[in-house]
Amino acid sequence: MNMLKAYAHQVVSYHPVAQRDELFAEIFDELCEEFSDQQAQIPGLSEMDFLNSCKQHPMRYATQLASENSAYLVGPQFYFSFLSALKTSLAIVVVFHLVIGLVGAFASGNIWGAFWGAVGSIPQTFLWVGASVLGVFVALEKRGERATWLEKWDAAELKPSDGHQSISRLETSFDLGFSTFALLWVVDILEIPTVVHHDGEWISDWSINVPEGLWLVAGLLLLFGIGFSLYRLSCTLWTSRLRAITVVDNILWIGLLAVVASQTGLLSVEHQSAAEFLPIIEKSTKVGLLIACVIIAWDTLVHGWRLLRNAKG
Repeated sequence: MNMLKAYAHQVVSYHPVAQRDELFAEIFDELCEEFSDQQAQIPGLSEMDFLNSCKQHPMRYATQLASENSAYLVGPQFYFSFLSALKTSLAIVVVFHLVIGLVGAFASGNIWGAFWGAVGSIPQTFLWVGASVLGVFVALEKRGERATWLEKWDAAELKPSDGHQSISRLETSFDLGFSTFALLWVVDILEIPTVVHHDGEWISDWSINVPEGLWLVAGLLLLFGIGFSLYRLSCTLWTSRLRAITVVDNILWIGLLAVVASQTGLLSVEHQSAAEFLPIIEKSTKVGLLIACVIIAWDTLVHGWRLLRNAKG
């Protein structure tokens, strides 16, 4: 019943989170019952053939199940297509600003200024893009168009899924941007701007004292993170495989950050007058690393718990 589950998960993923569990149980039971009846009439009927012959696009089915009293920004037949287009547009906008931020970082050498400048301009760009997307769908509705792109659907397009939790494109895009900038910093292409001002001058001769092997591991994990983020952007729902990969990746990051935080003399500075507050900055850095470990650990527990819950049934 994997295909039937995947179809039901895809349908409920368009609905509010609070309704998904109950709605999934109803849809899946109905699908299993209908499939059994069809198999009795057509022995050897596969789940894929059943879905292709008896069911329509998950988005269109989700539209039929939506409350008739719901308030729609665009007509019901376009509503979920509109939301999907908005999510895709957001991912494109984020990636676009990431590229602009990278160009700015290379041009100015100011990694954080370029990063926050790119992030800060995302809302305004997305506002204009979102308004354009809305205009397109309103125009389609006014012209009496139908969502014909939902008619050419094949059950083979369904991706196996063991849950109906959507992958956040915003979170994934942030992971992509952060990993990209961090990797460029690790390989010394970009530099962190001076952030400490002491005795009338900026302190810029900071050094991070960790073994070369840790830098290599960090670079590999960041490179993997970029690829994994790009892959997640192409997915809709979380699967057991994606969760398992996330758990392993998180555990590796926790181990790496913990090792870095345990280093004696993690930071050093050649500026003599800055040496007096070096212990405070180093302690703050280690506390920041440990806080990052706690956040990653929480994310790992959440994914691990959901992975075990799906495995049990």
